[in-house]
Amino acid sequence: MHHRSIITRTGHGPGTAVAVLMVGLAVVGIVFLVLGGLLYFGEQPPDQRALSSMPARSAQAADQRAVD
Repeated sequence: MHHRSIITRTGHGPGTAVAVLMVGLAVVGIVFLVLGGLLYFGEQPPDQRALSSMPARSAQAADQRAVD
């Protein structure tokens, strides 16, 4: 009895499997790019991120009141 692989029995060759894999990887890459872009453009400015702790924000507020 001649053995045939599942890919050959379904009528789709290895080229189809490679094409499906490439499309899937492209979709995953696009999703990562979109989510990364949203995180990058949605993050706080550097000065706000550096002063994200409560003591740092209160010290900055006190300094700002002293200037005013």
